[in-house]
Amino acid sequence: MNQIRSRQIARLEKRALPYIKQRDGIAQQLQKLRDGAVAHATLLAFVMRYGNPQMGEPLSEACRRVAESEAWKACCEKFPKNCKDFNDESLFEPYDRDKVSLFGNPLRHVFLSTLPGADEKDKLNRVFESAPPWLIWFTFADYTAKLLDLNLPDLSTVTGCERSKNIFHGWWGLPESAFECRPWPHGTDREPLIRTDLSLLGLETGQDTPITNRERKRALANSARSDRSHDLDWPELLSVEWLQLDFSTGIALLRREGYFWRGREKTSRILRYRCNAPPAAWRLLMPTSRGPLLTVFLVPLS
Repeated sequence: MNQIRSRQIARLEKRALPYIKQRDGIAQQLQKLRDGAVAHATLLAFVMRYGNPQMGEPLSEACRRVAESEAWKACCEKFPKNCKDFNDESLFEPYDRDKVSLFGNPLRHVFLSTLPGADEKDKLNRVFESAPPWLIWFTFADYTAKLLDLNLPDLSTVTGCERSKNIFHGWWGLPESAFECRPWPHGTDREPLIRTDLSLLGLETGQDTPITNRERKRALANSARSDRSHDLDWPELLSVEWLQLDFSTGIALLRREGYFWRGREKTSRILRYRCNAPPAAWRLLMPTSRGPLLTVFLVPLS
C-alpha cells in the first residue's frame, strides 16, 4: 500500500471516530433501556396476574392487591433484601425506576419462570398479546414492547386517548393514577406521544460528525467486523445466589474478581460506585442493612 493511500485511510478513520464513539454510546444506552424494559414488562405481567387492574381505578389499588397476594409474599421471603422495605414490610410500590429495577430480577426468577413459553421473550409475548390495550397505552408498555421486540394487542381503540408526559418521563416506573380516556387537547397531528418513537428516549441524539454517507457506512461496517460487544442479547438475569447476598459479601466478591473502586458520589439516598470492569455497563441494586438503596455501576473506564 503506497503512502498516499495510507494517509487517505488514516484521515477517514480519524473523521469516522466521533461517529463510532457516538454509535457505541447509543448502543450502551439502548442496552440499559432494555434492562429496564424487561423489568417493566415483568412487573406489568405480575400486576395483571395478581392485581387485576381496572380501567378508571387508580393503578395503585391494583398494586395494593398485589402486595396482599401470597405470590408477592413468597417472593419477599425468598429475596427479602430486594422486596422488603426498611421496616421489613412487603410493600409493592413500583412507582419509580429504581423500585422497578429492584423488583425485576426476583420476579423474573419466581414469577416469570413459572409462565408457559419457551423462554422469557416467548412468555412475555403471550402476556402482552392478551393484555388490556388501555393498560399497555397508559403505562407506555408499547415502548417496552418495541425495545424487546414483543407483540402487542390492537391499540387502535386507545390511541385517541391522551397520554401523560409525566408518566412517560418516569417510564419504566408504573403510574399510581387511574387511566381516563380523554381526547388529546390539541389534536393528534403534532403529538409525539401518540406513537412509539424511540428517539424520544434520546437514542438518536448526539453530536453531528463531518463525514459523508459513504464514510459513515464504511465506519459502521468496520466497527461491526471488529467489535461485536454491542450486539444486543436478551437482558441478563442475575443469579439467585447473587441476589441473596448481603451487600458487604457482594462487594468483597467483586473485589476478589478484579473490580476496583474508582471513587463515588452521593445523590440523595443513591450511591453510585464506579469501577474498572471488563463487561459493558450494567448495574446492581440492593439495599444495605442500614437501609439506603445502593446503585452499583460497573462501567469500563477505557
